[in-house]
Amino acid sequence: MLGAGVISYRTSIASDHTVFFGGDNQYEEKGSESALTLEVADHFQADAVKRGLEHHQRNLTPYTDFLKDMADAGVHYYEVNMIERSINYTSGRAGESYVEGVPTFE
Repeated sequence: MLGAGVISYRTSIASDHTVFFGGDNQYEEKGSESALTLEVADHFQADAVKRGLEHHQRNLTPYTDFLKDMADAGVHYYEVNMIERSINYTSGRAGESYVEGVPTFE
């Protein structure tokens, strides 16, 4: 994606709607018509986010299962920063986020 000029993107858990950012440009990709509409929990739980991520990374589960677990943990959206190599899972409220580093591939 960096080769295409994308430096970050933000995905809404509830609608699977993604906005890609690059320089002064942005591109929106809406979830498919068959995409789930999820209700996000009111209370953010960083420990549940971490457990869910570890489970899905280890077991290679379907993306829809990942989205459901993040919604249950109170994540409204996640932001991927390709320059910083990080992913921020957040409720959107101050102090309610879990940031994961993305390892380099060799």
